[in-house]
Amino acid sequence: MTNQRSPLLQRPVMREQFRKELRGRLMSEAVAVLAPRPSRFSFAATLRPALAAAAILVLVLAGATSAAASSLPGDPLYAVKRASEDVRLALTFDDVARTQLLSELTDRRLEELAEIAKKRPSSAPTATQEYADAVNNFANALDDLRAASSDEKRAAAQALAEAARAKHKAVLDALKDQLPADAQSDVQKINDDEQERTSPANDPGRGNPGGQGGRPSNTPAKPTPKK
Repeated sequence: MTNQRSPLLQRPVMREQFRKELRGRLMSEAVAVLAPRPSRFSFAATLRPALAAAAILVLVLAGATSAAASSLPGDPLYAVKRASEDVRLALTFDDVARTQLLSELTDRRLEELAEIAKKRPSSAPTATQEYADAVNNFANALDDLRAASSDEKRAAAQALAEAARAKHKAVLDALKDQLPADAQSDVQKINDDEQERTSPANDPGRGNPGGQGGRPSNTPAKPTPKK
């Protein structure tokens, strides 16, 4: 009996068309896989949030400064108002312009004191001290201008002093009775000191009895001996 063997299976042959399609697909996949990927760190991408945060900070500070403009001594935003004024002073280098700015700030402190007297008398001591400090700074700047060698600077000092002396005295005289009793004496003392320090007698060019540089001497006067 003859054993019949089943014919061997033929070896599969890849069609040429399929080979081309497969090769093309593999090549396209390789291009996508091997393509250089963008770096995770990007300077522009990092800088963008920082610029946005800076812009927000500028807007917040500008809004706070604007809101603080009408603040009074004792208000939460008053410190922002004073800080912005200090920046202006620090950036003002001309002596005459700086003294003019100090005069304007003294006027502002006096306006605040008047508002405090009407709206919040309990804050009068704080507002009074703010005004006293402003008067002192203004008077010191006047002394420096008066001691300058420039005639123009001395003339500017005299004009600023005369304007401030007249204006502040009129306002304080009208305001004094509106303040609490314990603040009235302080305001009167500030007024008297300002009138003395801004008077022409403190001009070195006119013969200052107060001492060098236009600043009044702190040495007490000797009592006149009795005859």
